[in-house]
Amino acid sequence: MVTLEQVKFQCRIDHDDEDDLLLGYVAAARDHIQMYLDRSIYELAIPSEDPDGVLDNASIDQATLMIVAHWYAHRESVSNSSMVEVPIGAYHVLQPYRRMGV
Repeated sequence: MVTLEQVKFQCRIDHDDEDDLLLGYVAAARDHIQMYLDRSIYELAIPSEDPDGVLDNASIDQATLMIVAHWYAHRESVSNSSMVEVPIGAYHVLQPYRRMGV
């Protein structure tokens, strides 16, 4: 699992003012990754009742750090300078939750 210290190093943060914000980003990134993978992520062992589960690993942690750093740097879903959607912006994050009609 990604630690607060790893997130702060990734984002180049040397203060404690936004620790709660960063922890919220980590939790949201983990939720997003689980939705994207359509699998539950486990820290130590995969329960026998979840054959599709996956163990936390370096790749999942790196993806978490990248998403958190992106959200930290781009707190809006659209960049003010170019009016182009941020690559992993709000709409992309919400897409797995969206109910699509037929």
